[in-house]
Amino acid sequence: MSTPDPYPQQPQQPPAQQPPPPYAPYAAQYPPYGYPYMPRPTNGMAIAAMVCGIAGACSPIGILGLIFGTIAKRQIQERGEAGEGMATAGIVLGWIGVAATVLLIGYYIFLFAILGTAVNELGNIDPSDWPTDDPTWMISLLGGVLSASF
Repeated sequence: MSTPDPYPQQPQQPPAQQPPPPYAPYAAQYPPYGYPYMPRPTNGMAIAAMVCGIAGACSPIGILGLIFGTIAKRQIQERGEAGEGMATAGIVLGWIGVAATVLLIGYYIFLFAILGTAVNELGNIDPSDWPTDDPTWMISLLGGVLSASF
């Protein structure tokens, strides 16, 4: 007697067909609207103008920010580069640096003029009057300095 095969051979069936997707995929990709974005290069003079303007906002280096910013504005218009805001910042900070430098030089000239006059007035005082307990000597010194300066 033969034993029955525990794994009987089943007839091969073709693979089941997959149902079609509910929508068809796009046939072709369309390009995006408009032109592709191409970033413009930033003008190097504009970067230099802004750096010199920041570093020289209260010093003579601000003059370089003013010069570089003016050159950068012209180059940006000719070449179509980016960085106009940085060039403007360099120009503005450059003018602030120039104004601060002029005011500082004027302050030092005024200070040395007043100190020179004060030293001259102290030289006109009779040394035999020193030291004195009279506090009015300062008022007379100040009056002499102001009358000689203005």
